[in-house]
Amino acid sequence: MIRLEHNLNAGQARELLRKFRDLNLGPCGIEIAPQERVEVRGCLSLDHPVERGVRYRLIGVDGSEQSLRISWEGENLRLTLRNGLDLEAPIALELDADLRCDRFGRVASVRLNARLDPIAPIERELEHFLRRIVRAVYAA
Repeated sequence: MIRLEHNLNAGQARELLRKFRDLNLGPCGIEIAPQERVEVRGCLSLDHPVERGVRYRLIGVDGSEQSLRISWEGENLRLTLRNGLDLEAPIALELDADLRCDRFGRVASVRLNARLDPIAPIERELEHFLRRIVRAVYAA
């Protein structure tokens, strides 16, 4: 069991969002259930400040275009799935995920079942964390 000691501060959260943006994951498929895959097609907000959130383009199970916005709200990651790429597209789901640090400074989320070293993350670890975010959104 991971013992989580303290919350992320806003600066640490912004840095983590920058890393998700710069990863620009895609194209790749993520299995969300047996025989169900979502396609990640890259970051939609490469030229935007992360304070507005990081947006990823997804192709849903039914083939529709969706967008996933990852933002920092209070002490949580807010995950917003929209049915379409437009910022005003209907919201399909909103989910808050806890983010806290353990005594070694690693970021962890119980809800996402994921952990990451935010100081020097390996690209594979960032990708794994982002995949956990996508799975959590579709599981909710």
